[in-house]
Amino acid sequence: MKENNLNINDFVITLVAIENVEKNSVGLILEITTEEIVVFFIGKKIIIPTIKEKISFLDVNLTGKPYQIKICNVCHVLKNETEFDINQTDAKGRKTTRPSCKTCRIEIDGKSLIKEDSAKMDKIKPDKLFICPICQKTSIVGITANLVKDHNHITGSGREWICDSCNTGLGRFKDNIEILERAINYLHKYNE
Repeated sequence: MKENNLNINDFVITLVAIENVEKNSVGLILEITTEEIVVFFIGKKIIIPTIKEKISFLDVNLTGKPYQIKICNVCHVLKNETEFDINQTDAKGRKTTRPSCKTCRIEIDGKSLIKEDSAKMDKIKPDKLFICPICQKTSIVGITANLVKDHNHITGSGREWICDSCNTGLGRFKDNIEILERAINYLHKYNE
């Protein structure tokens, strides 16, 4: 390994907990002095000066598929592949794992849809044509789009039926209005 020759812009992991950064957290070296190494810890979004004995070089290209270790895209901790749930099958028919670890998924997924709200939504499920309240796309139910019972992940309350594409979009933006506003501002910035 490259352990003795750490450089600026190298990725590292913690060998022990450092302040509020847990063991195996991934960071990027920002500065090296004779006394310390300054690391930006990605998951915590903090910069901490540390010593060489508390970190180790990490070749991030040797993580993820096909390796048995993976970096969570939320907490940025290097974990065993078993700490990630199976997500879907890739183009070659192989099972892939979610990008975020099981621990982070609990926060991402939030509360499940309340059973009573789910039952109410079942009674009003569109059965022929559907117009998504978000994208306004008209679909033939179950043929040209799958419908999803959308819900508030903080309270568990049902909202409305939406198309699966919009549901995925909301999920990618974490149902977060500030993130969606930044996305809108980004599009305005490049709209001609």
